[in-house]
Amino acid sequence: MANNNHHRNNANQHKEPAIKKFMLGTKELENKIAEFEYDRGQYTITDVIGEERTEIYRSRNMQEAYMKWNVYIGRKKERPARAKAENAETTEAQAAPAPQNNHRQESRKNNNHYKNNRSRNRSQKRQTKRVDYNGESDE
Repeated sequence: MANNNHHRNNANQHKEPAIKKFMLGTKELENKIAEFEYDRGQYTITDVIGEERTEIYRSRNMQEAYMKWNVYIGRKKERPARAKAENAETTEAQAAPAPQNNHRQESRKNNNHYKNNRSRNRSQKRQTKRVDYNGESDE
């Protein structure tokens, strides 16, 4: 019987290591080049001036890294962070009163009005004499 294990071992020996570094973008800004890279789970923004490389930003958060890159190269404006601290600074006296939405109250009022009318109509129907087509009453 032939030993087929040598084929599997041979294939594993010739595997090259997986590429884990990707250049996601480059941009020439004034007198420097900005690079955006992904390397083993980390996103980095680097400035290259001549031979000198300066790391500007590093994060594992993809969404945040892309946002920073777009802001850095001037594609988008930076959005202010949504902080609860900013909201806490404005007091209720400073904040303008929000317009009151009475749609729900109006809807409830109309619905109750409809229900009251319906029940009144039912009771009126019960109180009326039932007359058949011949003009004779049920009583």
